Amino acid sequence: MSNPCIICVAITGSVPTKADNPAVPITITEQIESTHEAFEAGASIAHCHVRNEDQTPTSDPEKFAALTEGLRKHCPGMIVQLSTGGRSGTGHERGAML
Repeated sequence: MSNPCIICVAITGSVPTKADNPAVPITITEQIESTHEAFEAGASIAHCHVRNEDQTPTSDPEKFAALTEGLRKHCPGMIVQLSTGGRSGTGHERGAML
């Protein structure tokens, strides 16, 4: 008998950079590819942060939109939890992206 489970992946986080781990997906394209690999392996939820070009956390709505669009296309049915964390600006700035 098997025990059903739900797999949630947090593929980037708000802190790790390529200096910490060269494999950490930073760009939108890398995040979509990495999440798709997890989706194909059985993950059903993705917890996502987006980054600026310098790898710092961001609350940029355009970056979140691009990531969401890519995940909807390549990971149909996956639950996507977008996170601004606590490092990408004030609460007002983070909330403004909603």
